[in-house]
Amino acid sequence: MNPAVTLAEIEQLTTRLAAIGTPLQALLPAIAVVLLALAVVPDMRRYLGPAVAASAAVLLAGEVVLAWFHWRLYDLAVVVSPDTGLVVGRVAVPLWIESEKLYVWALTVAVLAVCIRRQREQLLPGVTVVLALLMLGAAFWGKPFTEPLPNFLGQYTGYLAAMASGNVGQMMGAYQGMEGARQFYYNTAYMWVHPPALFFAYGTFAISFVATLLMVRHRHSSFETTAYRWIRLGYIPFTAGMLLGFPWAVIAWQGESWWWSGKVNLSLMMWLLYTAVLHGRLYLRRPGMWRWVAALSILSFVVLVLTYLATYVVPGAHSYL
Repeated sequence: MNPAVTLAEIEQLTTRLAAIGTPLQALLPAIAVVLLALAVVPDMRRYLGPAVAASAAVLLAGEVVLAWFHWRLYDLAVVVSPDTGLVVGRVAVPLWIESEKLYVWALTVAVLAVCIRRQREQLLPGVTVVLALLMLGAAFWGKPFTEPLPNFLGQYTGYLAAMASGNVGQMMGAYQGMEGARQFYYNTAYMWVHPPALFFAYGTFAISFVATLLMVRHRHSSFETTAYRWIRLGYIPFTAGMLLGFPWAVIAWQGESWWWSGKVNLSLMMWLLYTAVLHGRLYLRRPGMWRWVAALSILSFVVLVLTYLATYVVPGAHSYL
């Protein structure tokens, strides 16, 4: 591996991604504005279905571009031992970290929105608003095409610079950090199961949140049933994702007090709240119980949003600060 050549190839790759993806990234806010207009104006809601399907297609096309970028990055992101000069492995960066989180969440909601069948006309406006906000966040905050993977690329380019320095101490330090990240973060099987399970659950919980708001507004039990079905769909993968996160944390953050992380604790709180929603539903026929279930459901989604934001504003093992 020639660090200078590899660095130049990575810069060329990110430039190509920007050239291909910038039009797509610029298209996201325009689509989001159209979606919001269709959702807000009652006479235009008949076009919501096709518009959401078109949005899902655009997001899917962008995901294909990002998958190509990650595949090419896998060819370039080689980790070499300073002792032997041999390649110890390649870094398989997943498609749902850093700047791509909101994009994946938007794609998940768009695909699930296309799949809505029960009470579609009532649910689609609210779900569309959620989708539009996620697309705006992906375009202006995530910037997956123009500012891809800032943490990973920063670490890897730093590793390349250390390898090119010839300083044994710098080379070993950078190698150990990069190889540790490769083994216990990027390439571990947990990374390829834990986040996707959670993102799928987040998509179902978003639709359940919209159904709950409709239940509160119209006071009709059919919306409560719809909200329950979407929570039920996401609860098992969410629980599985949480359980898989525990052994991963023990391995990856050995020696750190990761259990005090703000995001970890908020995630546990979210799981307890959604569990309480499902448990409270067993007593739904009791007078006034539907209000408690609705309040717990809304609070659960609020905590979900706070859990996501905690990654960026609360210090801890699960933080980007």
